[in-house]
Amino acid sequence: MKFMIRYFLWLPVCLTFVLTACEKEKIPYYNGVERVNFNYTSMGLQRDTIDVVYGFVLDEYTDIDLEILLMGYAKNYDRTIGLKITSENGAVAGTNYEIQDRLVLPKNEVSVKIPLKVLRSSDLLEDGAKSFLVELVDSDDLKAGLRTTLFITVSDDIPEEWVGGENWFMNKVSDYFGECNQTKYLFVYEQLGVWDFSVWNLMGFMGNDAKFSPAKRILKEKLAEYEAENGPLVDPKTGDRVTFPD
Repeated sequence: MKFMIRYFLWLPVCLTFVLTACEKEKIPYYNGVERVNFNYTSMGLQRDTIDVVYGFVLDEYTDIDLEILLMGYAKNYDRTIGLKITSENGAVAGTNYEIQDRLVLPKNEVSVKIPLKVLRSSDLLEDGAKSFLVELVDSDDLKAGLRTTLFITVSDDIPEEWVGGENWFMNKVSDYFGECNQTKYLFVYEQLGVWDFSVWNLMGFMGNDAKFSPAKRILKEKLAEYEAENGPLVDPKTGDRVTFPD
């Protein structure tokens, strides 16, 4: 009899626990305002900046997929995404970039890729690099989130400073490859096929030694092979001989 009494005393408690657990499962994971953000990770970016340098390549344009991610739930109808592009140095739609007029998050989707075409144009050589800001803004259907900006610079010349590591707190590109000039930059690109080293940045402030150290070893070997056949490699603009640190 004592056993039965204990059983009936615990039964309401157990039922309350089960019902509470079921109620918690019904609470949605996200129930705030639905917003859109750039998915930097899927775009292979460490930060909201892209440098397109045509001095290294012969392509007339570069396609960049703007990956936009919804913070919220898919709906069974299309929704418009707000986008604004601004420039402070004369970047012009149709000359420096192309993008579709209306951006749509398709029905039943929580992400979408919007193609942006960055163009090579004669004004880059005449006027220098062009930069423009791509920004997600509020629309009638969706609000802008927190990761909403993408700053893009396009140029048609080989830069004189390493691209992608200039703001690192430590282990900058120059720590491994030395001071930059255009001839060295072109040599590095020819050997490694890389000109934007932001993707080699491990944690936003620490360089990835696992990539830079082997790369430096390859560059020193290739430079020795070049000099054995052609003599020293010298940058005509600065007069500096191309070398790499020990």
